[in-house]
Amino acid sequence: MLGDNRKRIILIDDHSIVRQGLERLLNAGDEFVVCEEAGNASDGMELVRELRPDGVIVDVGLPGGEDGIELTRKLRDEFPATVVLILSAHDEPHYARRAAKAGAMGYVLKSDAVEKLRSALRDAFKGKQTFAEEVEV
Repeated sequence: MLGDNRKRIILIDDHSIVRQGLERLLNAGDEFVVCEEAGNASDGMELVRELRPDGVIVDVGLPGGEDGIELTRKLRDEFPATVVLILSAHDEPHYARRAAKAGAMGYVLKSDAVEKLRSALRDAFKGKQTFAEEVEV
């Protein structure tokens, strides 16, 4: 992709339809491109190691014993320059607090509009975190 300045993103979510929908929505603009997707933490980690994306969007609830927050911690430890955002159906503040402590740059709800996710990604690539006000980071 010579001349393509879009940020390369990997999606890690156990729901195929969510991954497919997000891929279409994110690829529609000129800022981001989904380069790959995975349905669990171990496959996601392998893809990140192989492709070295600019960012990773991770679901909190992943099958296989390792949740998205634990995966976030591993990603940040191994790839500190890679932006990690959590995308979740859980609106309870303790999930977002755990995500912040794990090194996530933001916590976006699946019930939010896609523009909130785009905005959180933009901010994350500028070094700014996106968390609800009740979450201390």
